[in-house]
Amino acid sequence: MIPPPDLELFHNCIFILNAGHETTTNLIGNGVDLLIRNPDAMRELREHPALIETAVEEFLRLESSNQLGNRRAARDTTLGGVAMPQGTYIHIGIGAANRDPAQFSEPDRLDIRRHPNRHLAFGTGIHACAGMSLARMEAQVAIGRLVRRFGSIEREGEFVRGGRARFRGFLQYPVRLV
Repeated sequence: MIPPPDLELFHNCIFILNAGHETTTNLIGNGVDLLIRNPDAMRELREHPALIETAVEEFLRLESSNQLGNRRAARDTTLGGVAMPQGTYIHIGIGAANRDPAQFSEPDRLDIRRHPNRHLAFGTGIHACAGMSLARMEAQVAIGRLVRRFGSIEREGEFVRGGRARFRGFLQYPVRLV
């Protein structure tokens, strides 16, 4: 049995591994998929590699790795005309919020130049993801280098999406790189 102080450290290590690994790999896979499905955006990113920063923000918005968030009301409040007593569980549809037409013009269109891009992929405020800077950097490096290195990136075969509601990503996504 793991002693209590070490148990907390152990659980934090599991949390960081899961949060930092699965969401970042899904971000990279979702970004590559979006570029494959939007060849004009892929071409534009090849011609203007500096767009990788805004492109990654748009990948996060359009196909956020984390689709759901859970919160609990810290005090009695009203949100959108709905009374929520302290302790009420709130489930946030991050994927839906990131496509809100009141916040984003043409919310279903990939726009790698979108600015501002106030998506909720990493949460916000005190609930912002602790690893968001690292995830952004990893995605920018991985996707940026992939696009620069290969003249052609195409899907080769059928893909398989992951089966969990909270996370959006792929279990399989065969590609051909030329």
